[in-house]
Amino acid sequence: MRLVTVSLALVLLADPLVTAPVVRDARHTVALKTLVPAGDPLHGHDLEFDARFAVTMADAATSTGDARVDSLALLPAASHLLAHARQFDYSVPQESAQALVGHLLTHSAGREAAINRAVAFFMGPLLDDPRWIDDTLRYLPDGFRFRGSLFLVAGYDIGVALAPNASLNAAHAHFDGHPRELLYYAIHELHHVGFMTYAPPPRMADVYTCADLLRLVNYCTALEGTAVLAAFDRRAREHALADDEDYRALADEPRMRQDEAQYLRDYDYVKRRATEAVDADALAVVERMSGGERLWYRVGAQMAREIERASGRSALTSLIASDPTRLVDRYRRLRGR
Repeated sequence: MRLVTVSLALVLLADPLVTAPVVRDARHTVALKTLVPAGDPLHGHDLEFDARFAVTMADAATSTGDARVDSLALLPAASHLLAHARQFDYSVPQESAQALVGHLLTHSAGREAAINRAVAFFMGPLLDDPRWIDDTLRYLPDGFRFRGSLFLVAGYDIGVALAPNASLNAAHAHFDGHPRELLYYAIHELHHVGFMTYAPPPRMADVYTCADLLRLVNYCTALEGTAVLAAFDRRAREHALADDEDYRALADEPRMRQDEAQYLRDYDYVKRRATEAVDADALAVVERMSGGERLWYRVGAQMAREIERASGRSALTSLIASDPTRLVDRYRRLRGR
């Protein structure tokens, strides 16, 4: 993950398309409040499920007309994606919503059938019983309330979040043949929304020294680790741990011992170099932790799980509310490492 200095507020001010009024299409948007009775705790959340971007992308995938691009760019999901791309400095067009949408249309070409299957699940089984949202809330501080949308998009990452919104990529191959993975990833990304509400993400532009880089590692280990853990119990109950590589790794004790040892070696290497400038060797640590080895996802989840086992779930949620960057230190003190 690459982080930059643009705040969500600046994004909203910088691009007039972001605040353009949109006429809602009730066929592809559903408010959580309409899915539960008035007395249900979930009724207190202003969360909307919005599939219009994915639906339009599937219809527009063979069209290059400027009018179609403009209509996509006006959707709130496009605003969310543009804000995310700028915040995290994604390698996609960032100059306007139209430019980003045009890129995503090209990137999603040929995936119409997969997108439509994801839409069918997102607007159907995903919403039939919204109790899965409780899985996310159990790993967030008491009193948290959603105030945004979960968008179904196409062509952008697999799932992303930037509070108060999150999105899932209907065109991603991970969901092919496994549509219920959309539900588990929804738990993960909505957990990010809550986490970021309490602890906004750091900015890569502020990373100059290895001490700065270590703060980024601490933040992302807690961010991703607690989100992976949030979906663990439901995946286990529904026999879906084997459907995602992170959970297969967590079930493999020898592998996790190796992954944790690698994580701690990298962590301590960056820590020893605290006063030094970030260089290619230091940045390689971030690549290992976020890339193919996904150490801050898997080792972070293991750390979070051990803290929960030893001190209770409230120990994790209190860290999120106060200072999640202390998760690694809390785990190491717990294990005497």
